[in-house]
Amino acid sequence: MPSRRYEALLLLHLTVFIWGWTGILGKLIDQSSLQLVLMRSIIALAGLGAWAVYARRTLFAEPREILQYLLTSVLITGHWLTFYGAIKISTASIAVACLSTSTVFTALMEPFWYKRRIRTYEVVLGLVVIAALLLIFGLETKHRLGIVVATVSALLSAWFNVVNGVLVKRGDALRIGFYELLGVMLALYACIGLAAWLPADLLHSTPALTFLAGESLPPVLWSLPADQVVYHLLLGLVCTSFAFVAGIAVMRQLSPFTVMLTVNLEPVYTIVIALLIWGSEERLTTGSYIGFALILACLFLNGWWQRRKTALETTEPDPLAQG
Repeated sequence: MPSRRYEALLLLHLTVFIWGWTGILGKLIDQSSLQLVLMRSIIALAGLGAWAVYARRTLFAEPREILQYLLTSVLITGHWLTFYGAIKISTASIAVACLSTSTVFTALMEPFWYKRRIRTYEVVLGLVVIAALLLIFGLETKHRLGIVVATVSALLSAWFNVVNGVLVKRGDALRIGFYELLGVMLALYACIGLAAWLPADLLHSTPALTFLAGESLPPVLWSLPADQVVYHLLLGLVCTSFAFVAGIAVMRQLSPFTVMLTVNLEPVYTIVIALLIWGSEERLTTGSYIGFALILACLFLNGWWQRRKTALETTEPDPLAQG
C-alpha cells in the first residue's frame, strides 16, 4: 500500500505540472472562454474514446451512474468557464493563484461527503493558504473581478474533486472521465443554443446570462491557424484526456484534501512559465512571492504529516495478533 501511495503521489505531481500549462494555453488560445472549453471537451472526449477502443476498455455504465457523472459535469463546466473567464479578464497568474482557496473549500466539504470529523490541521493549513492568497493580492487591486471569478472557480473545483473522490471508489476513472466530459460538452452546446434562442437585449440585461451574449459555435479545428491547432490539441489531449483521468485515478490512494493541497503547485508552475513567456506583463509584487512560499510550506507540511501517519499505521502492532 505505501508503494502504491508513493506512485500515486508521483503521478499526481506530474498531473499538476501538466495542469500548470492549462492557464498558459488558455491565454494563448484566441477564443472566448465558452468556445475554448467546448473545444477542449470535444477533443478530450475524442481522445478518451479512442484510448478506450485501443485499450479495449468498456465505457458501459449503469443509468444511475451515468446520471451521477453528468450531474458532476455541471460543476466541472462551471469551474472551467470561470477559470478561463478569470484568465481573460485578468491574467493567468491571478487565475491560477486563486485556485489555492480550493484547499479551504475541500477541508470544509470532505467531512460531509466522507462522513468523518473535521481535522483541525486541514482547516489550519487551509487558513494559512487563504492568508497567503490575501498577501498575494494585497496590492493587486486592479484584478479584483478576476480574483472573485477565480475564487468561485476554486470552490467548484474543490466540489467536483470531492465528489469524484467518492465516485472513483466504486467506478473506473476512464469511464468517469468520459461521461463527465460528455456532460461538459452537452452543457456547453445547451448554453450556445440558449444564446441563439434568447433575445440579445435579455442576454445583455440579465447578469447571470451576460456571458452568453454574442456566443456561437467555435470554428472547426482544421480551419484555425497552425499554432492554435497545436494549442488546442495540447490542451485537449495532454492537459485533459490524460491529466483529467490521472487526477481522478490517484484518488484511489490519496484523500481529496491531499490532492487539492498538491494542486496548489499549479499556480507556481503557471506563474514561472508565464514569467518566462510574457515577462513583466505577468510579474507580481514581492509580497505575492512570499505568499507562494507559504503555500509551498503548507504542501511540504502536509506531505510530512501524511507520511508520518502512514508510517505510524504500518508500524503499529495488530492487537488481534498479540497473545
